[in-house]
Amino acid sequence: MTSDTISEQHEATPEERVDKSGWAATGAGLLGALAMTSCCILPLVLVSLGVTGVFIGQLTALYAYKWVTFSLAAAALGYGFWQAYRPVPAEGCATGICARPVDRGLMRGLLWGALATVLLALAFPYLAPLVLTF
Repeated sequence: MTSDTISEQHEATPEERVDKSGWAATGAGLLGALAMTSCCILPLVLVSLGVTGVFIGQLTALYAYKWVTFSLAAAALGYGFWQAYRPVPAEGCATGICARPVDRGLMRGLLWGALATVLLALAFPYLAPLVLTF
């Protein structure tokens, strides 16, 4: 028997399938956090790193879409947190192999970092005058 025939005979059981929706929500939450920073924090970071150009000034035009990006980021983060913290169903672990073998610790860390970034982006317009006066 060759390895091709073995792989054709063996179908992935529900226990061997990886639930990728949690990672997709985590990635969407990270992208949403990046989008939230694009109007205010990202230009400041780029200038601090020495990146210059006309496009940096044009990033402030994205401020008008702040609430749209916040809504999408909040939805993605909410779903990601639900995926990361919900308990694994008992029938998923009945055979001793859980149906969701994902590294939840990494997923949770990324989600908390993205949440902190989104909250910082929301508070930045109010905190910037206080920070810039020093």
